[in-house]
Amino acid sequence: MVEAIWFVIALVMLAVVSVALILMIVLQRDVKATGRETRTQYLSPNYSQSAGFRLTAYPNNELIILQRYWLIDESIAALDYTIVPGRFMTLFIARRGRMRFPDNYYADAFESVEQYDINGLTVTQSQKAGRRAAVYWARGDFEYLIYSEEPEMNMMNGLAVCFVNNTRAERS
Repeated sequence: MVEAIWFVIALVMLAVVSVALILMIVLQRDVKATGRETRTQYLSPNYSQSAGFRLTAYPNNELIILQRYWLIDESIAALDYTIVPGRFMTLFIARRGRMRFPDNYYADAFESVEQYDINGLTVTQSQKAGRRAAVYWARGDFEYLIYSEEPEMNMMNGLAVCFVNNTRAERS
């Protein structure tokens, strides 16, 4: 009789654990399917605790004004900028292989894609006239991307040199 009770308890526990696992899998799949991301705002660009890296250099002056530091999904740093006169741009930094591009960054989103060299690094610039523009490069263990939905004409060309030369991340 005692063995039968233990057997029933074990079956009930197995059923509860199975239901919990199924719910976890379904909920996790729903989060990925909806594209939800977590964004944590930081006071400084030190993501050592969560992402294992920190920024050691990044532009911030009277024309390229840093507004906020973020960490997306505990792996991608995002720095929001105001570019004088009133344009906006985000700098993304991630370890190689972990970069996730913005939703509007896809193959057909741009009219022109070109590659060029800045101080020995290959830079890929993608642009749609009067609309979104992006500049991507990799250095060492990190990938970098500057992205703007509505840049001024030739804004990204000028910013590319500044950001490629003055942005650095390092493992912590």
